Amino acid sequence: METKNLLLIASFVIAAGLVAFGLMLGDAGTLGNLIIIAAFVLTGPYFLHSYSKLMWIKSIEQQFPNFIRDISDSIRSGMSFPEAIRISTKSHYGKLTPEIQLMNNRLSWGTPFLRVLEIFGERVKDSKMIAEAIGIIKQSYGSGGKVSSTLDSVSRDMIMLKEAEAERGSVVRQHVMIMYGIFFLFLGIAIMIIYVMVPMITSQVEIDPEARFGMGGFTNPCCPQSCRPSCEPQCVSSSSAIFPCSYFSMICSVFGVEEGLGCYYLALFFTVVLIEGIFTGLIAGQLGSNSVVAGTKHSMIMVLSAIGIFMFITKVGLLVI
Repeated sequence: METKNLLLIASFVIAAGLVAFGLMLGDAGTLGNLIIIAAFVLTGPYFLHSYSKLMWIKSIEQQFPNFIRDISDSIRSGMSFPEAIRISTKSHYGKLTPEIQLMNNRLSWGTPFLRVLEIFGERVKDSKMIAEAIGIIKQSYGSGGKVSSTLDSVSRDMIMLKEAEAERGSVVRQHVMIMYGIFFLFLGIAIMIIYVMVPMITSQVEIDPEARFGMGGFTNPCCPQSCRPSCEPQCVSSSSAIFPCSYFSMICSVFGVEEGLGCYYLALFFTVVLIEGIFTGLIAGQLGSNSVVAGTKHSMIMVLSAIGIFMFITKVGLLVI
């Protein structure tokens, strides 16, 4: 079984165990915290594995043109492909070096050269650049002719592509920082709206209880029609069985906020901030690295920042609802 499948199974089992333990305890606040932890347990290892593989591919792409150029020089001096690969094992190519040693070992065991290239291509199949280069090398090897010139051309093209990618990365890096600025600006606006709006609504409700149900004010959809205008705690708990009221109630339990109109708007804006963080991070990764996997890193940073900031301001009493 592949490593990523083992990680998914192990993460799912641990996450399910955390949620089941929270359900056994029966406390909504504890359950909410365990669900948050379970979400990161479920996604974190798989993301780290995917991200490390992405970095491994990037490192191999960085060194592969140098490897091709050295192979070309060896062939130009009269060596065969297997001999050129054996000589290249004495050089250092970073993360690519173990792969070259594996190719040399397979060739020494009598594996045909084209099959060795196919095996290497399967290991780095996530790299479109290397896959195309291997295809050209296989065609050049099969057709004969001046192979060294073809390899030189492949090496130059790959170097040009990597340079263009690096230039693009430096250009769009400022756009990634803008995405972070947009997210934290949105986070600040959401907190200020909660800080300013909720006390105004609360004071309005104290003057006119009917205001909390849309009769001249804001509405709490999690308060059933049959319970208005009192909206007793038992009515709120009965309505919490309906999504998203149950989800909002759990969020308020995590932050230690009592049920009511303030709880509803805190959970609402917190959820909007999380959605903003997830998709802004994915866009930032696509812009900066042309990869959604890299965007997951930005999403996790933004989501963790939002959870940490909301947790801090509610626990220390800076956001009183």
